[in-house]
Amino acid sequence: MAEIEIFLIYNGAPKSFLLIPHSDIQRLAIYPFRWLRYVVFAISGARGDLSTTLEGPYVDYDRTEIADAEIRCYYWPSENWAFVDREGLNNRLMATNQTLCCPDFRNDVMRRDGPSCVVTQLAEEGCDAVHLIPQSKGNEYIKGVIKCRSPGDNSAPPRGVGIDDVRNGMMLQKTLHLMLGKGAVAFMKTPNYGLDPKHINRFQRGSPRPDYITLQFLKEHKGYNPTSIGRIDQGLLDAYPGIAFSLGANGRKLATINGHPDYVYGVAAYKTWRSKRDGDFEPMTRYCKEHYTDITPLCTDE
Repeated sequence: MAEIEIFLIYNGAPKSFLLIPHSDIQRLAIYPFRWLRYVVFAISGARGDLSTTLEGPYVDYDRTEIADAEIRCYYWPSENWAFVDREGLNNRLMATNQTLCCPDFRNDVMRRDGPSCVVTQLAEEGCDAVHLIPQSKGNEYIKGVIKCRSPGDNSAPPRGVGIDDVRNGMMLQKTLHLMLGKGAVAFMKTPNYGLDPKHINRFQRGSPRPDYITLQFLKEHKGYNPTSIGRIDQGLLDAYPGIAFSLGANGRKLATINGHPDYVYGVAAYKTWRSKRDGDFEPMTRYCKEHYTDITPLCTDE
């Protein structure tokens, strides 16, 4: 079994949406169907359920294996779609000490995270204060994301939220910053829709807590030099494709914006595993045009 193909049930018909290598599912998830459901939710913005046939019942989410014959999954939404922006990542990310758009952002992020990478604990000289949604997208963009990804919540976005909000930032080692921009890694906040920390493969730092942010390597990382990603041993990376740290680790208070972590994860997941069998997924293209393309960026020099 080389790949699992995920179909969205859209207007009553199955549409090819994702192609995920079975090896990636095995690397990243202990409970594969729980993880697959979360991935589709993070991209589509709609809660729903999976089945392995068009006629069959929903899957047992507590299973830890996918049968060889189960090469297709169908996602049945129970909410309206709220797709991510396919262009939500920027491959050419700029460090905050090189841009004039956000002179206080690095200091604000360091004040919260401390002078080191939140994942590798590398000292600040080798780190960037990273915008999880790229800084070039601007204030109106992130407000639009919050609005689109908060179904059932008719309240206005939190006051003062902008692209340079510290909750859209994280102190990261420079190599991880580049990998984040390419969609090779992504952050997952747990618990989330369908997943608790115990459901995914991870190396856990600190004492046990009910809430974590996990850096997942969506693309295999064996080609990377272990010395280039700080104080994470290569053997550790081979054993654990996710590095988890507490939302309150070392005194850090990594508060997040409503709907924001799932959105950022979904952008990277779609970039990595999108299906190209039928070309672009037209409903997603239309949603992106209606909700993301008319938002004016704050600046464009990132």
